[in-house]
Amino acid sequence: MNPQPDALKTVLVEDERMFSEMLARSINDLTGLELVARAFNVAEGIKACEQHLPDLVIADLALPDGNGVRVIEVLKQVNNDARVLVLSAHVEDFSPPAEVAGMIEGVISKGEAHAELSKHLRGVIQQQNPGFEDEQNLINRLTAREMDIFLLLGEGLTNREIAKRLSRSAATVATHRKMIAVKLRCSGAALMSVATRHRIHAGKIPS
Repeated sequence: MNPQPDALKTVLVEDERMFSEMLARSINDLTGLELVARAFNVAEGIKACEQHLPDLVIADLALPDGNGVRVIEVLKQVNNDARVLVLSAHVEDFSPPAEVAGMIEGVISKGEAHAELSKHLRGVIQQQNPGFEDEQNLINRLTAREMDIFLLLGEGLTNREIAKRLSRSAATVATHRKMIAVKLRCSGAALMSVATRHRIHAGKIPS
């Protein structure tokens, strides 16, 4: 989605490129978060924190150029209210350093990150920004007709093409589309992006 004015600015610090890409997709799929930077080592993580003053950092502490705790220390200096999710291959052995323990919201096993990350992220969003609702919750509010149109938007169809597919007038489709935009709090290209992503995740079309 396009940048959201009240979204939590998020920095991801993870040196494994493919794993980082997977985590980035999970972050981008959630309303309420804006991924402002991806870093692959301590130096890049520190630079990202100083530049973006993030609200949330998701970090692997075992990085090629040192301990990721240094990133959290800098984060504490630039935004003491920020939260941290730690990625670890050995959760059972993890002990948060005392100097940053108060900022750590949770520890996620790298082996279960795909399943666990969204749950932890939703918790952070609700805690840090209670006004935000999960994107799927917003989608669930659509009526049956609005959902039909929303799914066809995900195919990239225009209002006229959707009207023909559903045997409705283009004006009726346009009215429904306006209501969808209101309910999902986005419009234009952002709405099309949400619709396409929803169809992919629902298994309607290949990614």
